[in-house]
Amino acid sequence: MGVAYHAHYLVWFELGRTELMREAGCAYRDVEDREGIFFPVVELGARYRAPARYDDRLVVVTRLTSVTGVRVRFDYHIQRDPEGEVLATGFTEHCAVDGNGRPVRLPVGLRAKLGTWGSPA
Repeated sequence: MGVAYHAHYLVWFELGRTELMREAGCAYRDVEDREGIFFPVVELGARYRAPARYDDRLVVVTRLTSVTGVRVRFDYHIQRDPEGEVLATGFTEHCAVDGNGRPVRLPVGLRAKLGTWGSPA
């Protein structure tokens, strides 16, 4: 049909989230290895506004919009580059869990580091 498959947007959300975490100094691998904390998705939503066409250049704008004791939420805008047309918006919410999948509170240092990214610019 010449348009991107809808599930690809979720992969693009993940790429945006991974890069934001890295920029915040909290790369996923480091958080998992050093803190023993994982962030599975517990809720997500997406609204599709216009189709991404094959070979479009896309920009994923990601914001960390909430950090609580055990949860973090990211909001996303996927835009066509260079026009800036918003193709989709969405969010993912994650729960901090240990290696056994049990919820754990975010360590104070990690929460503080993430909190600096919690106010959208």
